[in-house]
Amino acid sequence: MTGILAKGENYFEDASYPITARHVLTGSSSEPSHEHDLTEVQHAHDFNELVLITGGTALHWLNGSEFPIVAGDIFLLQGQQDHYFHKRDRLEMINIMYDPQQIELPESRLLKMPGYCALFLLEPVFRKQHRFSSRLHLARLALSRAERIALEMVDEVDRRLDGYESALLGKLIDLMVFLSRSYQESKSTNSAALLRVGSVISSMEQDCARDWKLEDFIEMSRQSRSHFIRTFAKATSLSPFEYLIQLRLQRAMGLLRNSRLTISQIAFEVGFNDSNYFARQFRKRKGASPLAYRKSFGSSS
Repeated sequence: MTGILAKGENYFEDASYPITARHVLTGSSSEPSHEHDLTEVQHAHDFNELVLITGGTALHWLNGSEFPIVAGDIFLLQGQQDHYFHKRDRLEMINIMYDPQQIELPESRLLKMPGYCALFLLEPVFRKQHRFSSRLHLARLALSRAERIALEMVDEVDRRLDGYESALLGKLIDLMVFLSRSYQESKSTNSAALLRVGSVISSMEQDCARDWKLEDFIEMSRQSRSHFIRTFAKATSLSPFEYLIQLRLQRAMGLLRNSRLTISQIAFEVGFNDSNYFARQFRKRKGASPLAYRKSFGSSS
């Protein structure tokens, strides 16, 4: 990163609840619209920014590459990605800014949608390689619906009535679901490729206990073995089976905290055929045995 770091403290109304929305308009002189408007300045964020282009055109510079953007383009900018917009022509956009580590997104449920996996997990990673061709582009009718939800978020931020934080989160989830469903209907070749890998991830999320084989994932992705493994690792930084183990352990942690099932029952419930192997994997990754983890939450069942 060589640009300015845009810090969330300058954008979020409540630092303890980092989610906000801004409507950015391009005036005739392209002057900054507020003190921390970095639209035409190279910068990165320490938060995520979901961008909806609702009017006009521009060039988007991202990590050394440039892409033309037009009304209907939707994309996610993750932290530490240098970018800026220039050659703006009546550009109008809505920026939804949030810190996914600090707001309570139902991530495990969202990941069950192939479109969410593709748009919010895979597309940002493959954007440069795909030359922006795997972005989501909405036709006017769909864009108007997404724009309505986003503008409702802007209104909540501006008015700050009681409960606006909860309203913002609810509308963000609503928007994410709508965009994910829209991505699943995308027709581009690169989008379809990401959706197939997204289907693998969502299938794992929906049924992590299934006796998955690598061949199952390869068949779903419709890619060669080597290409699928590379694509999956680039997107998640994990191999398919390491991802699956992490997912199973995450589900096991919930059962250890909230159920009275035995350790062996939990192991089988989340997909481990050997409770000793489950215990070893749990200790290796979590630094404690399943029983010790359970006891730390006040249960010895």
